[in-house]
Amino acid sequence: METSKAKEYRNKLYTELAKIGKCLSSARRLELLELLIQCEKTVEKLATETQMTIANTSRHLQVLFKAGLVKRRKQGNFVVYSLVSPQVAELASSLKQVGVVRLEKMQADLAKKTGSLTITLKQAKQQDHALFLDVRPTDEYQAGHIEGALNIPFEQLEEHLSFLPQDREIIVYCRGKLCTYADLATGLLHAKGYEAYSLNYSYYDWVTEKSKLKWLR
Repeated sequence: METSKAKEYRNKLYTELAKIGKCLSSARRLELLELLIQCEKTVEKLATETQMTIANTSRHLQVLFKAGLVKRRKQGNFVVYSLVSPQVAELASSLKQVGVVRLEKMQADLAKKTGSLTITLKQAKQQDHALFLDVRPTDEYQAGHIEGALNIPFEQLEEHLSFLPQDREIIVYCRGKLCTYADLATGLLHAKGYEAYSLNYSYYDWVTEKSKLKWLR
């Protein structure tokens, strides 16, 4: 029979887990975690990329901080946030996998609208001569990227098309299944005459396919 101390411990454990679950019940906070998987970022950078106000971004980050999912440090006049552990990245990735059927339907609809062609992670890893195009912001690319990948942030792509070869397949990737930029960029390249494919997986997915617990940094 369960002792009172054991029951008290179990209740405390589930209470703490519930706090994490409640923390993750916000689309905005999930988006912030997805960005922090890429690399550490300042509050201002996160606000810009999520199109939230700095005040609202700070409130969401405070909730994540209190739940023990992110940490922060001062860098001059800025506050820089990052994930506390590889397990947080795995948690966010697992949440995406839970909703994979719904996500795939949404991505199929987007691919149809943009005219983009897709490629699987397995197929992409078998390509020997394709050019990998990373359309994430430069700070995320510098924190880690597929070996040999060229970085052109999505918002700069159209004005830098001359950097891309016309005689090679181009595989475009961004932040994974929750990011639309890979499909949008692939659609743009296809319209401009390039043979391009959208890889709806992130660099995190790429490096953790065989070692799920590997931390990027």
